[in-house]
Amino acid sequence: MTSTNDDALRYTRLFETAQDGILILSHPDGAITDANPYIQTLTGYRLEELKGKKLWELGLIQDLMLARTAHDTLISQGFVRYDDINLLTKDGRSITAEFICNSYDVAGTQVIQCNIRDTSEKVALQKHLVAAQQRELDQSLQTINALANVIESRDPYTSGHQYRVADLAVAIGKELGLEDHLLKGLRLACLVHDIGKIAIPAELLTKPTPLSELEVKLLQTHVEAGANILKPLTMAWPIAKIIEQHHERLNGTGYPNGLSGDEILIEAKIMAVADTVEAMSSNRPYRPSLGIDAALKEITLGQGIFYDTQVVRACLRLFNELHYALPDRISMKFSEHS
Repeated sequence: MTSTNDDALRYTRLFETAQDGILILSHPDGAITDANPYIQTLTGYRLEELKGKKLWELGLIQDLMLARTAHDTLISQGFVRYDDINLLTKDGRSITAEFICNSYDVAGTQVIQCNIRDTSEKVALQKHLVAAQQRELDQSLQTINALANVIESRDPYTSGHQYRVADLAVAIGKELGLEDHLLKGLRLACLVHDIGKIAIPAELLTKPTPLSELEVKLLQTHVEAGANILKPLTMAWPIAKIIEQHHERLNGTGYPNGLSGDEILIEAKIMAVADTVEAMSSNRPYRPSLGIDAALKEITLGQGIFYDTQVVRACLRLFNELHYALPDRISMKFSEHS
């Protein structure tokens, strides 16, 4: 008997001091029989005003259809939960709340307990974070557009190259099932993957004959130059690292750091394939286009050696089965949804 009294006293203390709202409802009609101090303070209703009333009768739950559906679900299944439900206080304030109700037996009598937690501050913070992320994305897009246009203006022979690489890389990424967030970062990285060429003499970029070994070495420095340009920028994606790695190769024979295998980011592996396909199938100052067939043959022969096998297979599916084609002309402007 003492144990029962102790349990009852313990429950009463928890009920009275809980920092969540607690309502006790009668089963099965859902009329309020008790309410702890927290829920009274939260809603503005005194216990006498709450007793005998149903949530929808008080107007606490604004959506009448939702309230009745919740009640029916609770009676039939014994449990109902809503993470974000709008409650209306006595003075007309709208509160976002987590709403959890259970039906259980107490000394042979079925009762309903509803726990209500005010999540208004959490929801407001989430909205603030989403807005901040959107502002950051907008700023990133403006920066990327400006940088992409700089390199395009210096190297007319590769006009549209970065945009075409971005289009193909994102298509490959989608085929591989990459998340939207990663796809956005991949697209942004592709749009400026050659930004380091602003450090390369213009006459070298437009030279109509094959480059010498020394000139090739000089051209290769554009990767680190590009990464260094972008490292100071704060972005939600590792843009600088992706750019720094897009000429690395699976077997460690790439540059600038001789990375191999899993040391290379998946975005960089995708960009490597997209960059190769676009470059080989487009005209260059020192040669005409080699054609898409030659480009696809190149990545096929190099899969598992230079290029990631899954990336190559996704690229081949795009062209051979899904009839993908590189854009003939692509806008110099970029937006989140392009």
